[in-house]
Amino acid sequence: MKSFACLLVVSALIACTVALITDEQREAARQLAGRCIQQTGASEEEVNRLRSGDTSDADRSTRCFVQCFFQGAGFVDSDGNVQADELTEKLAGEYGQEKAEEMVSRCRNNAGPDACERSFRLLQCYMENRATLMY
Repeated sequence: MKSFACLLVVSALIACTVALITDEQREAARQLAGRCIQQTGASEEEVNRLRSGDTSDADRSTRCFVQCFFQGAGFVDSDGNVQADELTEKLAGEYGQEKAEEMVSRCRNNAGPDACERSFRLLQCYMENRATLMY
């Protein structure tokens, strides 16, 4: 949970760089998470479950929180489609270009009926595959 993308996941959902994040980045993630909680009506309890890696039984507002947060972080567009270049760049800073490209390739097909579901599926894919980034 030391990386920027991991802080985003941990701080609100997902994070990216293993290097310690700056206080500025941490504060920006915290503010974004707060705005997204207000905007979507997601409960802090549900967001904390996501922070701990538990994506099971997430309700609609929690899934939309992920969309809001990922869009604010530049990981997805307003339709929940993966912004491959941005996500690869953030992951590459942590794991190297090859592993970042592999992860984005695995998770970019986050098909779903709407932006909230597509973003949530991206989060689930990342959580399911993040161990492969380490090795």
